[in-house]
Amino acid sequence: MTIISSLTTAQIQALSTSAIAALTTADIASITTVQVPALTTAQLAVLTTSQLAALNSAQFAALTTAQIASFSTAQISGITTTALVGLETADVVALTTAQAAALGSAQVRALTTTTFAAMETADIAALNTGAVKGLTTAQVAALSTAQM
Repeated sequence: MTIISSLTTAQIQALSTSAIAALTTADIASITTVQVPALTTAQLAVLTTSQLAALNSAQFAALTTAQIASFSTAQISGITTTALVGLETADVVALTTAQAAALGSAQVRALTTTTFAAMETADIAALNTGAVKGLTTAQVAALSTAQM
């Protein structure tokens, strides 16, 4: 256990971006689901893909829609399929077209049918060929006429 999990949400918010950037993946993994929403978008912006990969699905589910929308395309492409299970429909709707385009085929396939169907038409159109080919039959069946 690291000291991070013992910090209050106010203390988490007070951490500088350089302190956040210096956290190990073990530190990131120890952040509680109560602490996750306290992370600022500036703090999240300095997380590496390795640090983001340390988030589990419960931590990812605790992220706010605004926090998810603040991720860079590089960060989006580095999110594990296990963590993506934590995405809610509002989170998917908040993705930018560039973020949607950064999703890989395994990531898209990891989205629930309901979550995938909530994607905006422009975001679905931005998916790369590999992601489209990797869609499950349930995901394809959930697409609206406009999304096709």
